[in-house]
This record gives sequence, structure tokens and C-alpha cells, in this order.
Amino acid sequence: MKLNEFRRNNSKKGRGHPTYIYAKENGEYRYIGISHSPITQGLKNIKLDKNPEPKNKTTAYIRPKSQKDKVSNFGKKLPKWKFADSDKQKVDFVKKRDK
Repeated sequence: MKLNEFRRNNSKKGRGHPTYIYAKENGEYRYIGISHSPITQGLKNIKLDKNPEPKNKTTAYIRPKSQKDKVSNFGKKLPKWKFADSDKQKVDFVKKRDK
């Protein structure tokens, strides 16, 4: 099932970081992690033109690889979060690499 929402991943792996969830399959979400760090676990993150969190002006990045985790590890939807039109191509690039 395709999705288009933001939630925090509260698992040990996610450590409360916000995520962009784009699919649900077999009780798991497929997601892209969002960070303020240019590098995560030795991988260079992809810089966004605009932070998806409303009113937050700090630089944001997305992880270069999508991940999956149990639905139960995620919190409530983060309201009003969205990607800028100029960042949607970057997100699609990461999603396509997943296949």
C-alpha cells in the first residue's frame, strides 16, 4: 500500500528520528530517514533545499537508502510536514533505488 506521511521512528534503530513513510507491506513501513547530519553511519546524506518540518529553518538531509521497520515502532503522524517541490525528485531517487 502506498503512503505519503511523516512519523517518528521510536525503535532502537530509529531513536526518535523523523521519517518519511511511503509504503506499508506485511506489517512494516518502508521509509526514508530524515536528519540534521550530513553523514549518518559513514554514509553521506542527501541535502534538502527546505526542511520538511514547518517553521524549522535548519538544514535537513534524507538518508540515501530506504529502510523498513515494524509499524508498531512508529508514533503518530507529524502534521503539516511536507517536502518542498524541489526536494521531491531527491526523495523519488531514493525510493527508486529501493526496487
